[in-house]
Order: sequence, then C-alpha cells, then structure tokens
Amino acid sequence: MKDNCGSIDQGRLLRRHMLWVRAVAIASVLGVLAVGFPVGLAVGRELSGQRSNQDPQEPVRLKTTLVQVPVTVTDRSGNFVGDLSQKDFAVYEDGKVQQISLFTAIKQPFTTVLVLDTANATDSRLAAIKSLANGFVKQLQPGDRMMIIAFDNEVRKRTEFTSDQAELEAAIKSIESGFGKLLYEAMVKAFEELRDIEGKRSVVLLSDGVDLKSIEATADSVTRLAEEVAASVYVVKIETRWFLEAQGRKQKAEYGDQSKVPVQVDGRIPLPPDFGGPDPTPVGIPKPPKPKIEIGPPQAPPVIVGDGTHTQRIGGSASADPISANLDRLYAEADAFMQSVTGRTGGRVIGAETFETSRSAFIRIAEEMRSQYLLGYYPAAHPKRDDRLRKIRVEVSRRDVQIRARQGYRPTD
Repeated sequence: MKDNCGSIDQGRLLRRHMLWVRAVAIASVLGVLAVGFPVGLAVGRELSGQRSNQDPQEPVRLKTTLVQVPVTVTDRSGNFVGDLSQKDFAVYEDGKVQQISLFTAIKQPFTTVLVLDTANATDSRLAAIKSLANGFVKQLQPGDRMMIIAFDNEVRKRTEFTSDQAELEAAIKSIESGFGKLLYEAMVKAFEELRDIEGKRSVVLLSDGVDLKSIEATADSVTRLAEEVAASVYVVKIETRWFLEAQGRKQKAEYGDQSKVPVQVDGRIPLPPDFGGPDPTPVGIPKPPKPKIEIGPPQAPPVIVGDGTHTQRIGGSASADPISANLDRLYAEADAFMQSVTGRTGGRVIGAETFETSRSAFIRIAEEMRSQYLLGYYPAAHPKRDDRLRKIRVEVSRRDVQIRARQGYRPTD
C-alpha cells in the first residue's frame, strides 16, 4: 500500500501480484461462484488520496481520553425524542455508573464520511449510486461536513471534510466503476479519518456488504476499529445476490454440471429489477427466490430494512444446491458484518429495495444523525491498561422510549 511519501512495501506488492495472478485464473472458470468471487473480478489496489495541509475550516481533531457516546432516542412510533436533558441520562461502563462530562443536545452539526461501493457497476447502476449520493449531500445543513470515499479494487478519498456542496457533487460526478471490492479497507480508511474528530461523527455506507477480498483489513479488524472510534455506522443496503445467482444458473443451464469451463461474462452488475433494471434470468429458468440467510445467533440488534421487516434466518443450507449454498455463505458473512458494525456503534442497516426507499433512507439517516444526543465521560483508570472491550450501557429516565447507543469501546493508549 502506498504511504504519503509514495514508498511501496515490496512484500505487499509481491502479495498483490500473486493474488492478481490467482484472481485471473479463478475468473476464467465457472467455479468462481464456489469460492465467492463474481466472474470478471481482478484483484489489486492502492489506497489513494494524499493528505493536504489541514484547512482552517476543518473540524478540530481531539487527542484525549474522553469517551464519546452517540445516543439515539425514539418513542414507540419511531419519532425522535428531542427534549431530554443531561440529568435524564445515565451512562455505565462495565456496570459502573460514570460521571457525564460532555452533553450535546440534538440539532447540532455532524461530520460524516460517505463510503460508496462502486465495484462492478454498469453505467445505469453507477448513475443511480451518484444520484443517491447527491441526494444525501443535499441534506447537509450549515455546519455539517462530509468526506467522500469510493472503492472498488482501490480505495480513493475524493474529498477532505467540507461543507461545500458544489465540491462534493463534483467529486461524486468524477467517480468511476472498477472491478474488485475492498470494502473492509474502505471502512478502515473512513474510521481513521474520523478517529480524532470532535462532535457528532458517522460513517454512511452504500453497499451490499460483500468484501472481495481485502488484505489490509478483515471484518473483525474493522469491527474492533469501530469499537475504538465513536462514530455511528449506517448502511444503505443494495441487493446484488439476484444477479450473481441468475448468472450462476444461466451458466449451469448452458454448461451443465461441468465445473471448469470458460465464462464469457464481464461481471458488471446492473440495477436491481426493483430499481427498474433488467431481469437477467433466461426464459425457462426459474427466478431465484429472495435470499434466505443464516447468520447464526444475533450479536447485535436485528437488521432493520426499509419496509419494517427483518432479515430472515433459517437453519443450515445442507440441502440447498451448490449455487444457493455458496451464495448463502457469501451474503451471510456480509449481513453479519453489517449487523455487527452498525449494532455496536448505535447505527443501523436500511434496505434499499427501490430507488425511492433508498432516497428516503438517506434522508432518514441525515435526520437521525442530526437528532442524536452526544454524551461523553472520562473513565476511571483501569488497573490494567489493555485493549479489552469496555461495555457501555445508556439508560434514560423517560419511560416508553427506545435507545440505540454505542455498545462499548477499546482503549487506544
């Protein structure tokens, strides 16, 4: 990975080359679905975007032991509760009450990183992604700041933190699509940019949650970093499984049960049918059902989708055909990651089933970020300084409300 001085770690460069050779070999056979790679993917990337001198308009960066806890409070109807005061909150760390040293009421500016998954997108899909991103930019109010990161086989920081909507829209317009899918590395980049930012901060991800295949980061390392950085994570989830399953069934129909045959597909994923995209399923081949995903025991609140339903969980997929079984595993991993990283930071996942529900999701996220309370406390010194997860619990004196908050943190010093 390139650093800011332009030097390259030779060992990592060699690993990239080996993986690229491996990916080319895999992409030439039908068995790519068996290992979870869409056809036509090439692996290789670089984290780009040089740091410039800090603009005086950038948010202040903190170096302190203050633990920040963003909290969302809603009533039973899902409406934000905005009339609470500091005395209405209690914060506990590992079961011990903490003295609240910072309290920021709602309707305060926020700082966010918008992370856009542009991997393997057709022109129409990329245009929809850009339109949704621009819609989110338009939700910014005075004092709000945003950074844009896009990823495919590279992770690219498109802007610094800015409130200039024209600059953000120009950056979005310049985004192109490539092959590869370095989701975890993009999330690490977003967290690192937010690590020392003061005030309300968040990461908003537009993706299906699939990573193919980061080297510098894993789902576990991203989740651990999320526990270190007090940034709420929101995911607007776009479906891609329908396309991969349809392509797999089409190839099986054409080649039978042969496992190693050339595949003449470039792997570009169009818009989902619900967005107005084409149905890729050939005539005479049953359409794939909506995915049934096994994600194991829940480690966080259930995934919340746009229509108010929840992700379906079923037993093992031993009886499923190989295509469904392999995709079950791939998308179960993606769902588990999104559920974990959002649940532990007080965010949530919203299903982007149509263009309108996707646009509404971004509006709702902006409203929620602006309606969060921000609490902070200085924890008492622990006898042993380590990176063990400290559990956080927030209580509110108001009855009949629902609370979403950061679930814990890991000391970084």
